[in-house]
Amino acid sequence: MRVAILSVSNNGKLLSKKLKSLLTNDPTIIRIDTFHKNVKKNINYIFNEYDVIIGIMATGILIRNICKNIDNKYNDPAILSIDEKGKFVISLLSGHMGGANQFTKKIANLLSAKAVITTATDIHGKLGIDILANHFYWNIINKKNVLTFNKALLEDEILHLKSNSNTIKYIEEFFSNNTLEINEGEKQNNSTKNIDRITEDNYNYILNIDESFSNKIIAKFQDIELELKPRKLVVGIGSRKNISEKHVLLAIDRVIGNLGIFPKRIDCLATVSIKKNESGIFKASETLNKPLIIIEKEEIGDFYNSNISKDCSKSSFVKEKFGIYGVSEACAMISSGKGSKLVHKKIALNGVTVAVAISKQI
Repeated sequence: MRVAILSVSNNGKLLSKKLKSLLTNDPTIIRIDTFHKNVKKNINYIFNEYDVIIGIMATGILIRNICKNIDNKYNDPAILSIDEKGKFVISLLSGHMGGANQFTKKIANLLSAKAVITTATDIHGKLGIDILANHFYWNIINKKNVLTFNKALLEDEILHLKSNSNTIKYIEEFFSNNTLEINEGEKQNNSTKNIDRITEDNYNYILNIDESFSNKIIAKFQDIELELKPRKLVVGIGSRKNISEKHVLLAIDRVIGNLGIFPKRIDCLATVSIKKNESGIFKASETLNKPLIIIEKEEIGDFYNSNISKDCSKSSFVKEKFGIYGVSEACAMISSGKGSKLVHKKIALNGVTVAVAISKQI
C-alpha cells in the first residue's frame, strides 16, 4: 500500500519521521511520503493517490480538510488520525474496505499507542463480510447488501459462503490460523459435495463447496445474496541461475505469509522469458498447481519506460546484466493486467526475488 503522512506542528513532523522510519522495512508498504503543513492543499493532492492517509494533528482539522474529497467507503483511502504525542491512533474512515482498522492496530503497536476503533462489527468481535473481501482481495459486486450481512453478524445470525474447493480451503485456513475452534461435518448433495464448517465464538460462517463456482463467492443470508469475485493475484519471480524448487517455494511462502494469505489464494506465478528454462521455478508452479506466465523481456522494458512502473524498484545491476531494471515486480504487475498494483514489494531470499500484485479494483 501507498502511505502518506501529514503533520502540522514540529512535534508532529518529528513523529511523522519516526513513523516513516518504522514502516520503511515493511514489504507490504510500497511507498511512504511525508507532508508538512498546507493540509488542505496536500489533502487535495494525495487523496486519490495513496491507499492510507495518516494525519498527525487534531481530528477536527483532519475531518474539515477531507470532507470535500470523501466519495464512498469502497473508493476512499484509509484515513487515520494520530495526536502529536503519539498516544492515540484513531481509525477515522474506510475501516474495513480501506483497511484503516487493521492499519490502526499496526501503527498503534509500532508506537506503543492506544488504537481507537469504533466500527460496530469490530468492537463486538465480528468478522464483517467486507473485512473478508478486503483481506482476500475480493471485489464486492452488489455492495448495497454489505450492510445487511454485517447487521446479521451483529445479531449472531449465521451466514453461508459458497465457492469452489480451492477458495473454501483458503478461507478455512484463515479461520483455523486465527485460533478459533471449528466444528466440521460433511454431507453429500447430488453431485455437489458440501463441507459445512460452523465457526464458534465470533465468525458465524458456514462454508459450502460447489465446484461449479469457478471464479466467484456467493454469501447468503436468508434469501439475500452477495456476490464476490477474487481479483487476480500474481506472484512475480526472479532468480539466480539453477535455483532450487525449495528456495522458490520458501520465498513464495514468505511473501504470502506477510500478506496473511495462503498458497491456494495465488492465481498464477510469473517470470521473465530469460528464466523460461529455470526448472526450480517450473517445479514450484507444478507443486502449487498454479500456472506460470512467461513475460517477454521487451515487454518488461516497455513497462519500466512507462509511468505505471513508478512504484517499482529499479536495479542498476539487473539492468547492466539483463537489460531490464527488474523482474519480479514487473512480471507480477504485467500479469495482473491493466490497472494492477503492487501489494508486496520485491524481497530477495536465498537467490530468489518475489513480489505480489493484484488486478484492478472494481
